Amino acid sequence: MEFSLAPQGNWDVHRVLFWSDIIPVGKNGKPAAGVPHTTAGMLAWLRTRQNVKVSAPRSDTIGTRSLPAEVVDIEVARDAVNEATDCPVRACADFLTWPNAGENVYGIAEPAVLRLYLSDIGYGGSRHLLAVGVEGQSPADLKDFLPTAEQLIADADAPVSSF
Repeated sequence: MEFSLAPQGNWDVHRVLFWSDIIPVGKNGKPAAGVPHTTAGMLAWLRTRQNVKVSAPRSDTIGTRSLPAEVVDIEVARDAVNEATDCPVRACADFLTWPNAGENVYGIAEPAVLRLYLSDIGYGGSRHLLAVGVEGQSPADLKDFLPTAEQLIADADAPVSSF
């Protein structure tokens, strides 16, 4: 499931994306096998990807319920082999999808940056992986958009709990 928001008139520039139960995508565009649906599992898998550069995780929170989260910035690796389909630039990296997404995958193109918040949550009597993505067209663009995005993330609320 995806829910995304953008400032009016800037959908193609800035978005904040909320995902439930993201799934890692391998080189072949298919879901990667054996990756636990947890913050630790997703972070460990991301660090193995050669086509993305992942920052060291730092702790933060999501929403009014202060859900514990790990946060990383993801960029296309400088020496990445282009594994994305229909990439309009030299280097792209597809790396996420979600349940019932069909052939849809999520990726970034150089020089974009994705700030990714990951939190293990519970709802409906089950454990889930909540992901919040903040898109930036470049590192400088992400920095400019972060105050707006961080306020939105801090104000988010849903009937979930940390797991």
